[in-house]
Amino acid sequence: MVMITITLLEHTSKGGPLVAIPQKEYEELLRLKERFLWEEEDTDEAVRVFRAEKKQGILKTARSFKSIVGK
Repeated sequence: MVMITITLLEHTSKGGPLVAIPQKEYEELLRLKERFLWEEEDTDEAVRVFRAEKKQGILKTARSFKSIVGK
């Protein structure tokens, strides 16, 4: 995939330089950003649950995968 970018002059925007990219590439980047944000939030929630269960003493531990599955 060839990514063509055009950087515009800095004074054209108040937030810094603007970069123009094709719409399909922008949509793909936006989709990836949403996915990563969701994964980050999901991971943060898992860490909160882990810490809460560890603090309450209800965290289950196992020495092997076999002991979890029970086979």
